Amino acid sequence: MKLKYMNKKIILLLAAFVLMLSGCENNNPFDGGAIISPPPPISYYSPVWHPGGQIIGFNHTPIRYVASSNQFEWAADSAGFWLINADGTNMHRIFPYTLQDPAWSPDGQWIAFVENGQIYKMKFNGTSFDTTSIAQLTTEGNNFFPAWSSDNQWIAYDSDTESPNGMHFIWKMKVDGSAKERIAYDPSEGEIRMPNWSPDSRYIVHIRPVVGTSAPEIFIMDSKGNYPMRLTNNSSFDDYPRYSPDGAKIAYASQTNVGQPQIWLMNSDGSNQTQLTAEGISAIDVPFTWSPTGDIIVYTKYRFDQFPDQNGTLWLLNVSTGQDQQLTFNPVSPN
Repeated sequence: MKLKYMNKKIILLLAAFVLMLSGCENNNPFDGGAIISPPPPISYYSPVWHPGGQIIGFNHTPIRYVASSNQFEWAADSAGFWLINADGTNMHRIFPYTLQDPAWSPDGQWIAFVENGQIYKMKFNGTSFDTTSIAQLTTEGNNFFPAWSSDNQWIAYDSDTESPNGMHFIWKMKVDGSAKERIAYDPSEGEIRMPNWSPDSRYIVHIRPVVGTSAPEIFIMDSKGNYPMRLTNNSSFDDYPRYSPDGAKIAYASQTNVGQPQIWLMNSDGSNQTQLTAEGISAIDVPFTWSPTGDIIVYTKYRFDQFPDQNGTLWLLNVSTGQDQQLTFNPVSPN
């Protein structure tokens, strides 16, 4: 199992890097800093906080050693899906493959993930996965970002099934893969993606384009796909919206044309939009998740224009105080 999918933002960033390297070697149009080639590594990504609250799952390819500030070696034989206690102890690998778009079920007994554009689920017993339980839930098209409803009855996702020009729109299905239904579809405007349920399962927050703009905005709609309401109104690239466990807040990733992706927070009606991080986050796959108590967000810290030892590691962000605590670590580069 290997990651096959990169969202459009990552592709645009990589294209920008190519252009910068070919024609502007000493300038970084994103942040004014020196260009890093190759980009700094991301060793830890897709952090997903287990509903039990005690453990966090994540994809991880360890860095075996760092020879200098921009030379390193991957420990590819140790790559896979790992667990760590929320206090930073007992980090260990439980699965020898990375899981794309991982998402725990609300009862914590299953994990949904994507492989080769199809959505699967796999049983979790609290310490390990039961590979004999793997069930394929989708069979057509390319499907991403599975999200469980809080009542454990539905999985929302985005898919290009039955869509023109490969555009993705939001579907939902029963957790056994039955009763598939497309609930958001408007090919005249563009893709509608990255669904996430409200805690009462009444609403789905997501991203969709707005006519006359070049970047997606965050919307909510009801669970049947009706009554879309726009929450953000800016020129940033907003994506990956996620309800807080109490439904009062929505965290999301946002990136302007002149900066790193960052985590932002707003009320569930779109008011009081506030930036939470300042040093950048990874935009690959799952950038962050809430703790079950709603007071902490785990995320991957990342800057594409610097090579600090903390790059591509997991951090815990206290939503109320803004305080950061590093959870995982890379080998320290020599001076």
